[in-house]
Amino acid sequence: MSCPLYQDFTRNCLKKFPEFIEFSTFALCESDEYTKCLSYLIYNSKFICKYLISCGNAYKKNIPKIITNMLSDMELGEIFYMLSVQYCLSQENHITCAKYKIYEQGEKPPLNLFPDGKKIHITDLLLKRKIIEEETK
Repeated sequence: MSCPLYQDFTRNCLKKFPEFIEFSTFALCESDEYTKCLSYLIYNSKFICKYLISCGNAYKKNIPKIITNMLSDMELGEIFYMLSVQYCLSQENHITCAKYKIYEQGEKPPLNLFPDGKKIHITDLLLKRKIIEEETK
């Protein structure tokens, strides 16, 4: 079975967030695990933080492609999936997001700020050291 939004090699999920969602491969779309796709989750969510597009665009426009390719790595992808579910798609928790609070003050949050308030450095991403070590504790 494949994702119902993946029809005739089109990405119907892109119709909802065309400037935000991007796919490097359609492997997940074509698998039985399509429900683990962040795009699918966003598309079907009953609640979406009002800053989701702003946050997504900030990453898409300001992070080098090599880094975004690394973020699609399975381990890192899981971390971003969990953070998105916990904050961006939670009507209760989105207001506790560190980025949300900064946006509400009329400012743009730094790219290295995670929703839980942790800050990471590019070398931590490159080495996958800090994120994975902290998440597995």
